[in-house]
Amino acid sequence: MKLYVMIISEDVFTGTPSSFSDLEIDDFAAFVLAGGEVSPTGLKDRIQRAFCITFVRENGCLLGVGGLKKPSDFHRQEVQDGSNVKLGQVEFPFELGWVFVLPSARGRKLSAKICNPLIAAAGNNGVFATSHESRTYMHQTLERIDFVKKKKKWPSQRNEGNLYLFLRSVI
Repeated sequence: MKLYVMIISEDVFTGTPSSFSDLEIDDFAAFVLAGGEVSPTGLKDRIQRAFCITFVRENGCLLGVGGLKKPSDFHRQEVQDGSNVKLGQVEFPFELGWVFVLPSARGRKLSAKICNPLIAAAGNNGVFATSHESRTYMHQTLERIDFVKKKKKWPSQRNEGNLYLFLRSVI
């Protein structure tokens, strides 16, 4: 499936990483790092390998980002080990992640604007996501787009607290 930049609305842009400028990728990476849950090592390479990414802007100002990732075998195994849930590459080829909205823009349901085109790009494929236990608004967004939260949580390697696994099965 080939994906180019899709203008979802006047303020939502989704496409392959290669369809965005280097500066836009730098902005995307800066937002992801501001979320505090991702290692900076190799981040730009991981972004470039993503299936697609989304930017939400308002009046030219970047407010949020997210991505539909093709997780590495190592990362997939880390999540499987923590969650005790098998995440086969065939059943769950994608991971929804890197969702970050500026604190000043939160409470406006922008995470849904970010996630909806990414889930649409996944088609009928299964998708998994992890979310810090403190990110209850993100949990609500995931559940609204048909993700199911798994009961087991495990310690975050980046921050205090725990992570939850969310699954959106093949439709």
